[in-house]
Amino acid sequence: MQSGFQAGFFCLYTMRVVYLHTNPYFQEIEDLILDIKTNFKSDDFQLFDIQYADFKWHRLSILKKIRDFLKDNKIDIIHTYHYVDAFYALMASKFLKVKVVYSCYSYHDNLKGTSKMTFKYVVNNVDSIIFQTDVQKNVFLSKYKLDPDKHFKLFHGFSMKRLDANISKSLRDEFFIDDFRYLIGTLGDFAPEHNLMSVFKMVRKLRKSGRNFTCLVAGEILDEYESYFNDCKYYYLVHGLDNYITFVGRRENSADFMRQLDAFVYHSDNEAVALPVIQAMISGVNVIVNDDEMIREITYNGKYATIYKSENIDEFANNTRQILSDLEDYQLIAETVQEECRNIYSIKKHILGLKEIYKKVNNF
Repeated sequence: MQSGFQAGFFCLYTMRVVYLHTNPYFQEIEDLILDIKTNFKSDDFQLFDIQYADFKWHRLSILKKIRDFLKDNKIDIIHTYHYVDAFYALMASKFLKVKVVYSCYSYHDNLKGTSKMTFKYVVNNVDSIIFQTDVQKNVFLSKYKLDPDKHFKLFHGFSMKRLDANISKSLRDEFFIDDFRYLIGTLGDFAPEHNLMSVFKMVRKLRKSGRNFTCLVAGEILDEYESYFNDCKYYYLVHGLDNYITFVGRRENSADFMRQLDAFVYHSDNEAVALPVIQAMISGVNVIVNDDEMIREITYNGKYATIYKSENIDEFANNTRQILSDLEDYQLIAETVQEECRNIYSIKKHILGLKEIYKKVNNF
């Protein structure tokens, strides 16, 4: 097991914040934590980092070590990005004057048993939750009867410098895709809330138009949703989509994946936030996505994406076909979207929001 406590930059004491992550998060969260630590320039804060791999709650000696670290370094706030880590933070900081902040990226509606009880305990006991969208925040405030003044919405942030530095080999070369074919794609694990079946159905409709294209499907097969993947695969095989859909697995370099597409397609059902959609908008690729309430929020009611009515596969296919048919003009639009969204979802703006939240939480 690897473990470690790493101090952040040195500054005059005003507020001390530690990031606690005991198991590897999904890549976007690990990137976010790294971007925050790299770009958080301020004399008003001191940042620390506590990392453990494969940590279990019953390892009380590690919980004591974390607690000692909190006391020795006079930590004001523990910030976590997973409900289990928020639970550890609550345990380690019991009876200390340390506030616990939890950034929540999911509704976690499928939790059962002990996991469900743990999540509910965390939601009702942390000092503040940072939600990804107002849609998600409003659901939680209503469901758990939370105090709206103690919880916040803050969009996920991206370091454009890091994203622009990511360059990989050509997708066309990697998957032997001819230059005459349009390249569309989607990104997200096989799970019902990221409704890949709608994408498959759209591809079937688009194929009937006679247009030459390949749709790259990037994502992992999750054990708990294996049956959903099997349904998608069955549809793919029965309708002969093997010449139009290519499974590419999880992409370590999602930014570069996005940049090479002619169009990014997506369908969301009941997600707290669709990070791939935001990534696509800041990557300068045309985005076609359904009119889920959360999607409307992150695309500013469709200002930054082409919206189709959820479950209307014909409209989904028609919107995609229209963009491919007039790609040069739509590319100019995508470049404007990229410029504006890079400001909205910048790590700089995210950090400014974090500073304000930390100050408010510290005064609770």
